[in-house]
Amino acid sequence: MGKRQRKILITGGAGFIGSHLAERLLADGAEVSVIDDLSTGRYSNVRRLRDCPHFHFHKQSVVDEPSLKREIAKCDIVYHLAAAVGVDL
Repeated sequence: MGKRQRKILITGGAGFIGSHLAERLLADGAEVSVIDDLSTGRYSNVRRLRDCPHFHFHKQSVVDEPSLKREIAKCDIVYHLAAAVGVDL
């Protein structure tokens, strides 16, 4: 019996670190979903992955709780990299 493919969610996955993490996880055989609202990340960072059948991009915010819960329920691992940059206090 073969090893089951890991399902991984990366929030903020269109950022520099998230996009490189997605690329590595795909190369390791994982199925990768990325959530990013593109407020600081760039679609161009994940464009090269879009034709991979195990890559899924969702343009949405992590504050969209119902959508986020649906995506988390499908995954084995979540890398939470979404963050607001330069927050003023």
